[in-house]
Amino acid sequence: MKNVSELYQKTQHPVRILQFGEGNFLRAFVDYAVDVANEENGFDGSVAVIMPRSGKTDRFSKQDDIYTVCLRGQQDGKVYKENRVVTSVKTVISACDEYDAFMALAHEDSLEFVVSNTTEAGITFDEKDAFTDCPPTTFPAKLTKFLYERYTFYKGAADKGLTMLPTELNDNNGKLLRDCVNQYVNTWKLNEGFKIWLDQHCSFVDTLVDRIVVGYPKDSIDALQAELGYEDNLLDQAEPFSLWVIGAPALASRLPLNSSKFNVEFTDSIQAFKEQKVRILNGAHTSMVLGAYLAGLDYVGQCMEDPIIRKSLDQTVFDEIVPTVHLPKEKAVAFAKAVYERFENPFVKHALLAISLNSISKWKARVLPTFKDSLAATGKLPKWLTYSFAAFLAFYRTTQAGEHCLIGSRPGNTYEIHDDEDKLAFVKEQAGKGTADYVKAIMARSDWWGEDLSAIDGFADAVTAHLDRMAEIGVKAHIAELTKE
Repeated sequence: MKNVSELYQKTQHPVRILQFGEGNFLRAFVDYAVDVANEENGFDGSVAVIMPRSGKTDRFSKQDDIYTVCLRGQQDGKVYKENRVVTSVKTVISACDEYDAFMALAHEDSLEFVVSNTTEAGITFDEKDAFTDCPPTTFPAKLTKFLYERYTFYKGAADKGLTMLPTELNDNNGKLLRDCVNQYVNTWKLNEGFKIWLDQHCSFVDTLVDRIVVGYPKDSIDALQAELGYEDNLLDQAEPFSLWVIGAPALASRLPLNSSKFNVEFTDSIQAFKEQKVRILNGAHTSMVLGAYLAGLDYVGQCMEDPIIRKSLDQTVFDEIVPTVHLPKEKAVAFAKAVYERFENPFVKHALLAISLNSISKWKARVLPTFKDSLAATGKLPKWLTYSFAAFLAFYRTTQAGEHCLIGSRPGNTYEIHDDEDKLAFVKEQAGKGTADYVKAIMARSDWWGEDLSAIDGFADAVTAHLDRMAEIGVKAHIAELTKE
């Protein structure tokens, strides 16, 4: 079988994007988007990929940096498959092993943008980094040296500033990266002209990204390569859904990556899009999975096929969550429908127990703000979000300890409950008490929730009633009852 590089050729475009990170996510997200934009929008750009650490680049060079992105999932209610050979990567360079080649990219006249995905821990300052290091350790330190090289080479030319677009999951990731770079500038005592150039001609933009990337599908690679008709050792699998929210509307004309296959939103309201993702996608997960697991289901896909759980999710999302999102309703509804298709993806088996990890902090971040906004807007406790707190308490309620976990049970099997050990210890202490006392003890932990939830009028009584009814008739039957109210 021939290699993909024997059948396809790299397209020739100027390097417009420097990319820190060679991982699966960026290759199926940014590099895919650039490839489509070159074809559909005339973007005319290629990507120079930087491996931040030492590592062999020959796995890329052996394929001339060409690889396939296989999208598998659902769109518009139908199974969706797309196999795209991505040819937008110009070169892959190790910052550590090919330092001079890395810095030479700072001289590229066409360069405009820097993207990165170095994990949330990647945007950090390390006082041990020195300007004389070739290269320094952290990503922000490498970037500072790169920007200084470009500033020096072009003698501070105003049109040679760069736009940084970090995709790490940190809040305010652009601002955080700018702060780290400025910290290195001050620590290394770099000249005042460079500071002015950075401030006036470079920009650090907050972004939000959303796409599930599976990566190299070891279990199904033989079947995929047989389908493709060639070998590809860099093959990258992802879901069809994509969203890149970029917090700078003025960039839309310079970075035309929005296409028929890739969704980009340029906005000055990035927090509203983050709220949408957390409340609808993550909040739907957290509010549904614990009760669904106790009702006998194991995977998200099963929940979407079960008429009772599906109806409960519909009522939760469209009646209680979507109205609290601070975006136009049609956008929030469209996003929710896309989330449903992601939950229904037949190519992904997402275990409910995996989503159950650390449910205390997840309920606080993903559900509580929606709960409070709904309560404030309607003047009454939202039925399903109230139930979701009861489902969490039912899932966690046990006095049996395991190794660094608690052991819960449902009809037919036991399961592990994983969270912070001090939180689990407290739950274990309270679980044997009467239901009302158990509910109030957990609700009163303002250090967990940011406030005493038992002070919310009627909340503790409503949750206690849910738990009593679950115990009386079973979780699935209780969910079915609630769907009919």
